[in-house]
Amino acid sequence: MAQSRKEELVEDLRQQRLDLSARGKSLKRQLKPAHLLQTSAQKHPLRWALSAGIVSFFITRALRPRVVARSTSRKRRGMLFSLARLAFKLARPTLTALAFQKGQQLLESRFNPSNENSKLGGSPQK
Repeated sequence: MAQSRKEELVEDLRQQRLDLSARGKSLKRQLKPAHLLQTSAQKHPLRWALSAGIVSFFITRALRPRVVARSTSRKRRGMLFSLARLAFKLARPTLTALAFQKGQQLLESRFNPSNENSKLGGSPQK
């Protein structure tokens, strides 16, 4: 009697393990993103079609090349504008160097501030 009860409990445990394993596999399959996406698309096909159309419309609008219409005839500009443009072309390297120098000074003062000795009111002595 005790032996048959033991065998009965062992068989019951084996069956429960098999059921638990099958449930785990089923749950794992149901929670996969691909399966969730597929079931959602099957339940709501109109929503998915509309959203795909809207998203593709915006992507094509964002990725299309910009066409800039240029006039073939250039307007004649005055002598003052031409001289100013020439002066800017000549001064561009100097202006660029000054801008980089000023930017470097700003970055150094921002990220590498000088240590001040607050008790004496000046920079520290070496």
